[in-house]
Order: sequence, then C-alpha cells, then structure tokens
Amino acid sequence: MRAFLEFIVRALLDDPSAVQIRELRRGPVIRYILKVPPEEMGRLIGREGHLAEAIRQVMRAAAPPRRKMDLRIEPLE
Repeated sequence: MRAFLEFIVRALLDDPSAVQIRELRRGPVIRYILKVPPEEMGRLIGREGHLAEAIRQVMRAAAPPRRKMDLRIEPLE
C-alpha cells in the first residue's frame, strides 16, 4: 500500500524527491503521514481538498478487507 501511495503522490508533485511517507499501524487502522514541502501542499490537497479526498478514497478502496486507512498531509519542516 505504501508503494501505491508513493506512486500516486510522486506523480502529482514537481519535486517528488522531497516527499516523506510514514506509516503507523494501530490495530485495523493504517495511518499514512505525508510530509511535503510547503510550496507543494496546495498541489497535493487541491481545491477545497478535493484531490486529497480522492487520494484517500482510492487508498480505502485498495485496502485489504477489514482494514481502515487514514491519510494526513503535513508540511515538511
């Protein structure tokens, strides 16, 4: 799943090498935390968050049965 998320995110950004992805597993929940440069945040979130929500929906659809996915996008410090 991480590789799939990485593929999607790197295709959308101008500088894909600056992306950091962290995966946290707690029971049935898998949380991915994306850290991207502040100037790339708007490109990944999209207008009114539509692109970010679309990425979340694709990740939930691709998740194994009985698994829940969560995606957070944070600025890279």
